[in-house]
Formats: sequence, C-alpha cells, structure tokens
Amino acid sequence: MARLYVRAGLDPSDPDAQVAVLVVDPEGTPGERALDRLGSYCYEGDGAFFLLPTDGWAERTRVGDRLAVSIAVYPYALEQVEADPADFPVRSAVDPDAAVVLSAEVTVPVRLGRFSEATAVFTGAPGTPLDVLLAAEDDWPMVLADGPVADELVN
Repeated sequence: MARLYVRAGLDPSDPDAQVAVLVVDPEGTPGERALDRLGSYCYEGDGAFFLLPTDGWAERTRVGDRLAVSIAVYPYALEQVEADPADFPVRSAVDPDAAVVLSAEVTVPVRLGRFSEATAVFTGAPGTPLDVLLAAEDDWPMVLADGPVADELVN
C-alpha cells in the first residue's frame, strides 16, 4: 500500500515549502506498479524524473488535519507503460478523461505552512524508511505538478 508523507526541504526552488511525498511499492497494487513504470515515461533533469502535466498530475485536498493526494493520469500515458487504463475506473475530479491511479492520505498538523507545487513519488519496498529513500543518490523521484484548473480544460 502506498505511503504518503509531508516534508519540508525537498523542493530546491523553495526549501521552506512542504512537499507531499508518495512512496509506492513496485510490486504493490496496480496503481503503484503503474506509477513505478511511469518513471520510464518521464523526462529527466535536476536529479528527478518529471511527468509532464499534459500526461498526469497530483490532486491534493486538505480538510482539517487530513491531506489526501490522488494521482491522475491520461489513458494514453498509462498505455505507454503497459498499464491498462481499464484497471482504473475512478476518474479525476478535474478532468474526467484522466484516471485516478492511486490515492493516499495522511494526518498533518493544522498549521503546516505552504505547499510546494510539486508532489514527489519514490519507489521503495514496503518498510523502507523515507529517510533511506531520500538519502539514496541513485534513486530519483518522479515529480508531478499540481493538476490543471478547470478553466484550462475548456477548449
């Protein structure tokens, strides 16, 4: 099962911002496996793999002390990494053409501070501490931007 964390100091362009960090198991659920494989579909740069916002994004919702993160991906991007879009019947709240491949939530302090516009996804075996994943120089995260706003989706 995917694990969700919130950490400051991970966004080099804004070190004080909080970053939502998902850890997925490459042998886990269909969503975790799809996210793991999407890393090969991303472009690389600055020590991370970046999923283009035209292919997928992170949708964050915060209510009180609960933060929920859902990863939405368009079917064509899933097909590029041999993930079956039919395995993901839940649709994005922002764009119903995109499938929600994974959702996770975590309890956070009510006064947490501002969030980075990026969500990081690391791949790790169950039980691997986040600090171990963050310290591994060879294991780059996949970075997803926030989801598009509804006005951007109007043609």
